[in-house]
Amino acid sequence: MTATVFGASGFLGSYVVNQFGKVGSRCILPYRGDEIQMRKLKPMGDLGQVHPYQMSIRNIDEIQRAISESNVVINLLGRHLETSRFSFQDVNVSFPAVLAELCAEQGVERLVHVSAMGASTDSPSAWLRSKAAGEAAVLEGYPDATIVRPATMFGDEDRFLNRIAKLTQSLPFMPLVDAGATTQQPVYVNDVASAIFWAATTPETAGTVLDLAGPKVYTNKQIHDFVLKKIDEPNNAFDLPPSIGNAMAFAMQQLPDAWMTVDGLKLQGCNIVSPDGKTGFEEMGLVPTAMEDLVDRYLVRFRKKSLFVDENEVVKQPQS
Repeated sequence: MTATVFGASGFLGSYVVNQFGKVGSRCILPYRGDEIQMRKLKPMGDLGQVHPYQMSIRNIDEIQRAISESNVVINLLGRHLETSRFSFQDVNVSFPAVLAELCAEQGVERLVHVSAMGASTDSPSAWLRSKAAGEAAVLEGYPDATIVRPATMFGDEDRFLNRIAKLTQSLPFMPLVDAGATTQQPVYVNDVASAIFWAATTPETAGTVLDLAGPKVYTNKQIHDFVLKKIDEPNNAFDLPPSIGNAMAFAMQQLPDAWMTVDGLKLQGCNIVSPDGKTGFEEMGLVPTAMEDLVDRYLVRFRKKSLFVDENEVVKQPQS
């Protein structure tokens, strides 16, 4: 099997490449930017099986070359933040539409497009609206594509729980908007990667939509409190009125790689939970990982107190 994975250098991408690489697949990994971002992926496959390929999503000839030898194509590309060079429309809609048409023309056997849970044309978030438009464009160009909609993903390199921990320690207060009313169902990134591999290798998933979520639903406030308890930090969350939150977000989004934007604030106000109450992993025979079972191993780096002390009591004596 030869798989082209767009977006392989991202958070989810390395886990997806690992799923294909460990079974001996040949992986073609298009990227832009510096080749050093792709070096971490080389050990994920056999010698000579992982091929980074520098290209631009605006060059159709380069896209064609990227998929010309593949029977499986995975699209993980997506942006949460618009820039002067790449808008939501460019990355989340226009590129998937072109890719779907090219896959159909070249006879690619399986196309898996990763969208987002909560994608809807009437969402208050422009990002979620663009994800919904991208899904429609993909299915129009390649009707047998599999659409994967993961909930907010957590994992060692995430920009979700790690970001909460870092900002909590860096800011005098953590701004939240409607945190007690909005809910999320976070899903472990490697579980999503396993589901993508399963979908790519299961012909019966052609033309279907997979909603993937974790086993538990939390409010945004509960997630924030959970992280603070894990890193043993005082709770500095402050619930802002939407008008003040939008003003802060507008100011912050003027910075490069902004951690807070107006659309991001609207996204925080959306419930990102499974529409049918299921996790989406039942048919695969996979039990999704809960946050409580995993996050200790990577949030520990934010903890200032000893690992052997919890709430000022020694819970485990260090070995001599």
